[in-house]
Amino acid sequence: MSKLEGKVAVITGGGRGIGRAIALRLAQEGAAIVVSSRTEAEIAEAVAQAKALGVNALAVVADAMQRSSAREPVVRALAEFGRVDILVNNVGGLIGMHHTFGDGSDAADDSFEATMVLNVTSAWWTSAQALPAMQKAGFGRIINIGSTESLLANPGCPPAYIAGKHAIAGLTRQLAQDVGDSGVTVNCICPGWTNTSMVDFDGMAEHTGMTPEQARSYAESMSAQNCILEPEDIAAMALFLASDEGARITGQVISVDGGYRL
Repeated sequence: MSKLEGKVAVITGGGRGIGRAIALRLAQEGAAIVVSSRTEAEIAEAVAQAKALGVNALAVVADAMQRSSAREPVVRALAEFGRVDILVNNVGGLIGMHHTFGDGSDAADDSFEATMVLNVTSAWWTSAQALPAMQKAGFGRIINIGSTESLLANPGCPPAYIAGKHAIAGLTRQLAQDVGDSGVTVNCICPGWTNTSMVDFDGMAEHTGMTPEQARSYAESMSAQNCILEPEDIAAMALFLASDEGARITGQVISVDGGYRL
């Protein structure tokens, strides 16, 4: 029997990159999936791939920046399937123009606040929506996607991103503490440099004066394994945490990064 047969998984930001890789890996193990994104075409493609594997799949267009919309994937999963067993909070990134400190305008403050909402508040909204059903069922897996920036400061990285990614680690630990006796686990995966559309070596090269090849080599050199990860590397850990084998792992902030900045 597949590891997740009969389970229902919600994956936010599941239309591409790490989110899609996780969604499809869970589907391969028998889970029905609900994937959300603001871009309908991306999640429609992910759903089509999941259905080709023989599982139920649902696409939900949702905006993680808006409270009611962010909760909609969980609401739809409960309405369509009657349960949510696994929630992967994958949404994250940067919003707006960032400065190290404010310049007297509202732009830097707006960007800071929006980036915090995207990286941590949105995960709170979906988790709070899913947890009552998980606790009632006596089973649940919440998997937050953080970053290597959940653990360390990073020269040149916008403060909002560092703060948001540290905050998702803190939210993970506290939720795990709060629901630890109910059969629900909460963990955070922290990817290193990963081959997704968010990694822009052309842009990095332009900013640093390197060539794109040099920028990639520099990123690789920051890990002990001298590598750029693939989304499937992150998905493998997500599957482990979602499965029965991960039942006694909770409150953990787990690096999947090839040995980044050891």
